[in-house]
Amino acid sequence: MQRVRNVALSQRPSEAFGAYLFLLPALLPLLLFVYLPLAANLALSLTDWNLLRAEARFVGLENYLALFRDPAFSQVVGQSLIYMVLAALGNFLLPLGLALLTQGVRGRWQEFYQSLLFLPTVAAVSVASLVWLYLYLPAAGPLAKLFAALGLGLPPLLADPRTALPAVALVANWKFLGFHYLIALAALKGLPREVLEAARVDGAQGLPLLRWVVLPLLGPVLFFLFLSALASALEYAFVPIEVMTQGGPFGRTSNLMYAVYQEAFRFFRTGVAAAEAVLLTLGLGILILGQLRLLEGRVRGAQG
Repeated sequence: MQRVRNVALSQRPSEAFGAYLFLLPALLPLLLFVYLPLAANLALSLTDWNLLRAEARFVGLENYLALFRDPAFSQVVGQSLIYMVLAALGNFLLPLGLALLTQGVRGRWQEFYQSLLFLPTVAAVSVASLVWLYLYLPAAGPLAKLFAALGLGLPPLLADPRTALPAVALVANWKFLGFHYLIALAALKGLPREVLEAARVDGAQGLPLLRWVVLPLLGPVLFFLFLSALASALEYAFVPIEVMTQGGPFGRTSNLMYAVYQEAFRFFRTGVAAAEAVLLTLGLGILILGQLRLLEGRVRGAQG
């Protein structure tokens, strides 16, 4: 028995090497296009360099310390969190609610609602941003005329620091709402009917059925939607910000992802932009790991 065990142990390195060879086609693109650029960006964040100068001067953590001392960076971080909260509302709760409302629709009306809600996803983000820019026009825009017809005044949504960020976030959420809606609707349609019927036989209806049966069954899909909404919130808003406000007014519509672009390609402070990108990656990584740990804990609790 001991001899067989020793032979098995002696074969493990070769078996592991063979397994890694099979994984190489998948690992090589990750290494070349993900991990190496991340390492290069981390090294760049430790330098003082811009696109107009050939030499890069090593400065250590100075770029990070300068960001933490900068009030504008704190404002951008706060606005990034607001974008994520608005994305959780617009690309998680709203698609789920619409899917719950329309799942019982039958026939052509169901196809109509699905096409109507998915239509914004098909449009180019830049085109959608230009359309909303026209809708937001203070005097001649359709929204301004509608409010004027109702005897109400519409403030300049994109020029007012109080309303500019929600106005831009609305465009980003509207653009990608349909994709998350179809995922939630497909998950609802895929629920096991025998479980739902058994719950109804036991007297579960309405909100209790939703709370104790439907939502737990949708747990993995809801986790994916929530994580996707949060992780993509800053990316979704990038093009609307660039087309509609360029980060204004007074930087009130900027976020971390847009700030990286501005520092690198407008102000040419590449080292600072790399430091912001590292902090953004760390923040999203912590968020994703936290969500995974939460999901893992719930799965273990359900199994126990």
